[in-house]
Amino acid sequence: MYPEICLVGLDLGTTTIKAMAYTPAGELFASRSAVVNTETGPDGRAVQDPNEVAGAAVEVLRDLAGEIAQQECVIAALGMSAAMHSLVALDDRGAPLVPAMTWMDARPADVAHALWASPEGPQLYARTGTPIHAMAPVCKLAWMRQTMPAEFAKARRFASLKEYVWHHLFREWVCDPAMASATGLFDVRALDWDEAALEFAGIRRDQLSRVVPAEWSRPLSSCRLARCLPLAEGAQAVLGGSDGVLATLAAGAKEREMLVVTIGTSLAVRAASRKAATNDRLRTFCYALGEGAYVLGAPSNAGGVAIDWLVQTLLGRPGEIEPLLAAAGEVQPDDLVALPYVAGERAPFWDERMSAAWVGLRLHHGPAHMVRAAVEGVLFHMRWLVEEMRDLAGGTRGVMLAGRLFEQPWIAETAAALLPVPVWMQPDGDGATYGAAMVAGKQIGVDLPPLAVVPGPQAQAEQRAEVERRYAEWRKWVDKLRR
Repeated sequence: MYPEICLVGLDLGTTTIKAMAYTPAGELFASRSAVVNTETGPDGRAVQDPNEVAGAAVEVLRDLAGEIAQQECVIAALGMSAAMHSLVALDDRGAPLVPAMTWMDARPADVAHALWASPEGPQLYARTGTPIHAMAPVCKLAWMRQTMPAEFAKARRFASLKEYVWHHLFREWVCDPAMASATGLFDVRALDWDEAALEFAGIRRDQLSRVVPAEWSRPLSSCRLARCLPLAEGAQAVLGGSDGVLATLAAGAKEREMLVVTIGTSLAVRAASRKAATNDRLRTFCYALGEGAYVLGAPSNAGGVAIDWLVQTLLGRPGEIEPLLAAAGEVQPDDLVALPYVAGERAPFWDERMSAAWVGLRLHHGPAHMVRAAVEGVLFHMRWLVEEMRDLAGGTRGVMLAGRLFEQPWIAETAAALLPVPVWMQPDGDGATYGAAMVAGKQIGVDLPPLAVVPGPQAQAEQRAEVERRYAEWRKWVDKLRR
């Protein structure tokens, strides 16, 4: 008898690294995760240790492999996903010269503002599909060249954390189109590094990884962890893509003609497209999975990071996020309003210096009230981006909600009351890891179906009217406090 096979998705998230195993029918049967530390500072830094990230990836794969083996199963394919916009400078031995800058690192803000204000900025954005912002590695590189000249001069290579982990496992420097698209250095139509962007950043083509298709694969038997992995004959590791692109693939957004709203550490509203497209006003992103396969979207910093920060740092109650989210659904919001911009903001403001505020605090307000207002602030910002993306995407039949935040019924109900189109939900599954497993499965002839969706809650007219009133008030406060 032959053992059952499974497909594994590995996602290098900003706060958590996850490895999940799926059956050929798409059922999740094993998972492991590890938390990654991010160092932040008043100067805007948000950095991670590349070796800690690589070590955590190895740890979760080893732990998952043990569970897979216990269930008398073998791995037929593994696909990889990762958060976008990270950057690390490496010496000629491939060792990090500095910590990796994450998408939240705001230190290159002045470089980004100057570039966008120049004639070159909008042209570069139109070619690369990456919004001109501190998150973009093209701006990080220019900033690093100005502020860290010694480390910049020593760098033999610049890479994302995903490339660093792939090299750690397979000893080759390659990059998929989705991750390359998020650098601001890659022409999304030509699917090649952009010479003008490289010149602005002050680097050479040979300092970047070779761009290969998302389906690029290597035998899993060549992985440094091969001895620890229960492998099927001919098992493959597939490069995959970025978390946002793969989550959109997993949701079946193109086939279902839906916008996908994902709330994790950050927030994003995405749409699948067969053509590359950009928008100067909103500065939507345009990232490629491959030729004729693009994801358009509006990214926001106003996601789970704001709620995590509130509960863990401001309220000093780490480990109590879930109880506080449940309690928040039991209190009345009154007129307490939160602007959840603790990490600055991307779409639609593109302002790294934006800050958070709670307006209307009174003596009777407690932690649950503050959490309620923070969640509503995130949902109000989501509504704003959905409105903008509906105009850009066209033909949207509904909105799909994904992320653990929506597991709280009151949060899903509030989202449904805010949105002007039918709401659908992904009750199970992690989009990024599942999308990585989908791409990997194709390499061995296994077509995983898109994640299952179910109709979301239906809001009553009275609830819609009250949420609309609060949303309008929130918009007024955003306008006032931005000035």
